[in-house]
Amino acid sequence: MPELPEVETFKRYLDTTSLKQVITKVKINDNRVLNSNDNFFKKSIINKQFESTSRHGKHLFVYLKPKFLIMHFGMTGDLEYYSKNDEEPKYSKVIFQFENGFNLAYTSLRMFGRLEVAETIEDFVEKKKLGPDAFKMSLDEFQGALRHRTAIAKNALLNQSIIAGIGNLYSDEILFRTKLHPKSKLDDLEEEKVKELFVNIKDVLRFGIEKEGDLSVYPKNFIIPHRKKEEHCPICNKELNYLDISGRRSFFCPNCQKDSRQSV
Repeated sequence: MPELPEVETFKRYLDTTSLKQVITKVKINDNRVLNSNDNFFKKSIINKQFESTSRHGKHLFVYLKPKFLIMHFGMTGDLEYYSKNDEEPKYSKVIFQFENGFNLAYTSLRMFGRLEVAETIEDFVEKKKLGPDAFKMSLDEFQGALRHRTAIAKNALLNQSIIAGIGNLYSDEILFRTKLHPKSKLDDLEEEKVKELFVNIKDVLRFGIEKEGDLSVYPKNFIIPHRKKEEHCPICNKELNYLDISGRRSFFCPNCQKDSRQSV
């Protein structure tokens, strides 16, 4: 599922392929991905340009002057820039056709992604109740987001209203780096552990962005390449465990990430 590093990669891809080009047509193959009326969606985009982009969490914002096209990629969303002479990409849901003869396709195998048009980024972030962006946030913002929270660590990292941008995969890596059990209580963490968690969020996301979300190039000392049954911890070689937390499978090392609730 595209998380913050993947969406940042999509942003950079769109920037290098599709900015400042006049959009002559919008082809909607499946309007179930739209959170806007078809006609309003097209009218907001046709004869405009993608002026610039920004990202907040897992959402990509494309400035149309004066409105914003908002892309959320769900579990399988992607972008593909291609010539009009090429075959339309598989699973294309919406296609933006440019004056220069190229197209940008929003593709998705499944239907969890969404496209819509909004007046401002700020209104959208407030409406969706999104927390601070996980990669851009300051330590003060992070501490403020956690203040008075009693959630367990795994749920807190996944909760987009607390911190925006982290999903199941990267949350496992962040907790592994911080040596935190997925069910550690946030309000039990000491200040130094909170700071360590903050640093590891930034480091893990930065690495993901540098690798453009390509999980196949992750080194063996990360937990990400080992997230499956009967795999072993890359640090201590103990067998990894997993928990199903809020419908997500969380992998962790029971030795490196001890459950402090059971230590007396």
